[in-house]
Amino acid sequence: MFNHVKCVARWTTMVCHVYNLMYCKMLTIAICDVQFEDIEAQQLMWTKLNEMMLKHKFPKPNFKGFMADNTRANWNTVTIVYGSRDPFIKMVNKEHT
Repeated sequence: MFNHVKCVARWTTMVCHVYNLMYCKMLTIAICDVQFEDIEAQQLMWTKLNEMMLKHKFPKPNFKGFMADNTRANWNTVTIVYGSRDPFIKMVNKEHT
């Protein structure tokens, strides 16, 4: 659902994809260029994504799982935004790939 590609030199581009059952394909729903791949930058991206979804009548996204590389900041941020807010407590009913 989430991967990193290089679009801007010396920056990281974070991309969020979801699988749409109606179209049977992956759709990109967010792209964000950041200088550092840290919790603060990623939390801002997820928070802005949630604000945009709320604005367009999707108040509580129910992601079934998350996929990211093994950077600890990725998993900590997802846990903070969508889980218990404590990166050391596992999320319930969410697949960790």
